[in-house]
Amino acid sequence: MTRLRRTKLFPRQVSDVGAFIFVSCMIPGSYLWEIYFITPELYKEDSWSWYVHMVFGIIMFINIIGNFLGLWLVDTSTRHVVIPSEKIGEKWHFCATCEAVSPPRSWHCTTCNICILKREHHCMFAGYCVGHNNHRYFILFLGWLWIGVLYCTYFNSMYIWNLDAVFSLFAILKFIFPLFMIISGADMSWAQVAIFFWSVHVAAFLLVSVLLIYHIRLICQGATTYEANRRITWYNLGLKQNWIEVLGKNWILAIIWPFGKSKLPHNGLEWDTTDTWKLEGPKHR
Repeated sequence: MTRLRRTKLFPRQVSDVGAFIFVSCMIPGSYLWEIYFITPELYKEDSWSWYVHMVFGIIMFINIIGNFLGLWLVDTSTRHVVIPSEKIGEKWHFCATCEAVSPPRSWHCTTCNICILKREHHCMFAGYCVGHNNHRYFILFLGWLWIGVLYCTYFNSMYIWNLDAVFSLFAILKFIFPLFMIISGADMSWAQVAIFFWSVHVAAFLLVSVLLIYHIRLICQGATTYEANRRITWYNLGLKQNWIEVLGKNWILAIIWPFGKSKLPHNGLEWDTTDTWKLEGPKHR
């Protein structure tokens, strides 16, 4: 059963707070901007193409928001896990900060101030760690966000391309300092707002592309960031099973619907390794 966090929901570090507020504002802000300002300029309302983009936009928005909420709210810590003390020594270790035994693949996060099951990394955009229970939401958030910013970049590029005198010497400053031009009052037109959103979406596309490629590679290897840095390959169960370990057994539903249930093969405490999977794996195929 998925357990949600109920306390200490908001980020504690200054950098996390800034990133969390930025993402929380830009995702709905971008959606509303594209729906009410950009698409009406590019497509006639009630046309078939307008309806197609509206429907796909809603699907993207629901998946981005839903997976972000899962990443942010789903508890993936050891707080409510009963851990037997006799397990220490079997790839289990003692966490001096938590004063408790921590399972394999679990590590303490100094920011969250607790051990995280299968800790991947601390995500500054959610202000919380990515671990066993919310890894699915993290990778799907990146995937749908990548599609979303690519979509927005295309729309904004089409809109800006059709503007008059946008490609002038003065316009270069508008692209380099888009937000400053608006705040300073040098250019407060809708065209400048479009340039601002275009700049944000291009930067987001580049950042999300790098993150997505990196984390897809880790999942394909069956490793976390910590394990990859230390060349630990014990948990590589094969390409398909590695993805099921993250997305769950009902992985198709997980991809298209963020609120769907997809049970994970392991409980976050006991793990199959490459050796055990050779014996146990055929039973699950």
